[in-house]
Amino acid sequence: MKYELSINWPGLAAGALMLVLPFAGAWWVGSLGTGAIEIALSPFDMRISAFGTQMSLLLVDLFLLATKITFIIAGVFLVLASAFPRRWWARPLMRFGVMKPFWSVIGLVVTLAVVSIIVNMILPHIISGISGGAAGALRLSIPFVVGASSSTFTISNATITAPVTFSLTGTFWFAAVTAGVGIVARIYHRRFMEDTEEKKKQR
Repeated sequence: MKYELSINWPGLAAGALMLVLPFAGAWWVGSLGTGAIEIALSPFDMRISAFGTQMSLLLVDLFLLATKITFIIAGVFLVLASAFPRRWWARPLMRFGVMKPFWSVIGLVVTLAVVSIIVNMILPHIISGISGGAAGALRLSIPFVVGASSSTFTISNATITAPVTFSLTGTFWFAAVTAGVGIVARIYHRRFMEDTEEKKKQR
């Protein structure tokens, strides 16, 4: 059976961007104090440095590695589905890969927002309850996903104020563009499915 030569160009672009994205670096960075604690985060990697010492958790590293591999496979599938959009297997491959950048962007923002709410509104009450009010001098304030603030720690007669800064990197916006192109690719792919169904009816 001969297939027409046609390509889903937005899908091809989105798939290529997906193959680059896992290696493009952190999507979000945060710091506490003047380099005391630094965090670099993406759906594929998490780097935490405390006073110059790198920290890691094996289970987290393995989970993020699995996420990276899955994302790369999804990118390959999207390229194949876009290069041969009229094949019967193009639709499932497209569905598997095309929305992963979108949900990765949304997932990162939601996770950061939830952590900010917990740290700002819930954690101080928990610490105060455990210590019987002795930690009342602890005032935590971290930005909501991005921004700058300061947290104050009072121990005996000593008061320490640490600046907190969060920011999204250029890679995050690269991911957002990839997600947008992926959505366009999914919409554009429908034309191939509709054409295929129409030709089947005409036979």
